[in-house]
Parts: sequence; C-alpha cells; structure tokens
Amino acid sequence: MENIKEYNLWLEINDWIEKKQHSSSNKFEQTFHKTSSFFFRKIPQVYTNAFNDFFSTAFFHTQSLLQTSKQFQEKKLDIIKRAKILRKDVSIINDLKRLPIRQLDFLADQEISKALIISSVQGGISGTSSKLALVCDLPSLLFINLKSVQEIAMCYGYDVSIPMEMECSLKVLQAALLPNKEKYEAWNTLMSDILKHDDDDVFAKWEHEFKSEVYYQTILLQMSKLFLIYSLKNRLLGGIPLLGVTVGAKWNENVTKNILEFAKYFYQFRLLSKRIKQEPTV
Repeated sequence: MENIKEYNLWLEINDWIEKKQHSSSNKFEQTFHKTSSFFFRKIPQVYTNAFNDFFSTAFFHTQSLLQTSKQFQEKKLDIIKRAKILRKDVSIINDLKRLPIRQLDFLADQEISKALIISSVQGGISGTSSKLALVCDLPSLLFINLKSVQEIAMCYGYDVSIPMEMECSLKVLQAALLPNKEKYEAWNTLMSDILKHDDDDVFAKWEHEFKSEVYYQTILLQMSKLFLIYSLKNRLLGGIPLLGVTVGAKWNENVTKNILEFAKYFYQFRLLSKRIKQEPTV
C-alpha cells in the first residue's frame, strides 16, 4: 500500500511539473521580462561579469560557512533525533532515505513552517524602512532560503555536508530563484544531471550558473519591493509603517514559500524516482 501511494505521488509531481512547464506567462510577466531585459542590455559587460563572479562566489562560500556553524550541526542532530522517533535505527542523515515518504514529508513540512515564519518576520523588519534593514533585506532573504533548502535536503536523507550534495542544494536554490517559466525548465537540467552520474559523482564540480539575465529579473523584482516599502514609510499607524511591514512580511513569505515548494518537490521526486527505479525525467 505504501509503495502504491509513493508511486501515485511520483506521478502527481511529474504531472504538476509538466503543467508548470507548459503554462504561459501572463501579460504582467511578459512586460516585466521585456523591461528587465532592456535594462540588462544597458549594463556594461565588465560590470555584469564582476557581479556574476561575486554573486556565485558569495553563494558558494556562504554555504560553506553555514555548514561549519554550530547551528548547522545542531540542526543536523535535531533532524536525526526527530527521525529516530519514527525509526529507531536512524543514526546518520542517509538513513532517513529508508523512511516512508509521508514521514519525510512531515519532517520537511516542520522546517518549511519555521522558515516561513522567519522569512515573514524578516520581511516585516524590512517593512519598517530602516536603512540597515532595507540594505540587508535581499542577503537575509537569500540566506534564510539557502539554509532552508539545506534542511529540506537533509529531511529527505541527503547530507549537504557532502560536497556533491552541497552543490546539488545550491543548484536547487538557483533554479527556484528563476522566474516561473525558466524555473520549471531548469527542472529538466537538474534531473538530467542526476541521470548522467553515479550518486557519488553528482554535482561534484562547482559551476557558475548565475550568468543568465533571468536572475537579474529576480533581483529587479526585489528592488521594486524595497522601493514600494520605502514609499510607504510615512503611512504610519501608531507610529509604525503598518502597510510597509505588511507588504514586506507577505512578500518575503511568498518568495520563501515558492522556493521551498520547489525544493521539496525536487527532493521528493529524486528519492521516489530512485525507489521506483524509473528515470527521473519529465
């Protein structure tokens, strides 16, 4: 019965991804894409290259530093401890792969719920229009989601302290940051990478993937949010820019929700594909 449920879930995810890949952009998305592409082409190549290198290197080293932190090690032990309640012979992250997918979903959903609260609070702080909060908004949002993608990976039995899995979690985050159309096209690339290599070789080489202009669309959208928040700073209620706080909190919560939904589906699909011995393609 459990195998049938997992196979049906695999089919559901497969169908969901196919629908997303074939869905068309609305007029707003098309207009925004054209506008951001126009501005992107106006940026001198030397600046875009420097930004690409900085952004890629920053992400890679941030992930490395995050994994050496005490908090990361405690989170890893916490996931194992909670998994032990479900299955006593769990001693390392990789052992979680033996649990039914519904139990792994339960562990992942706990981490997602926590991340949504943290992201919402962080967005609300940015909504106060404090200069420091506005400057730190995008780095903080990316950090929260990077950490959360790692935690989701571990909930499905993939130890991100291993270089290949660290690379995998970065690629998942990169794909999740893309606009909707490109995001689900990137799904095929991720799954193809899994097929091309044995598990021990997957994602072993770091690749600078932040060179597409679509990432600038994501950044431009975030900058638009900050401009909106700043323009609402004088709309006070009890001395608090309540409207700006609401916009910041809800916006960041939605961004995190979309990113972590993609990450959860990816790790579900990857594990289920291995279990049912079918190629993880769509």
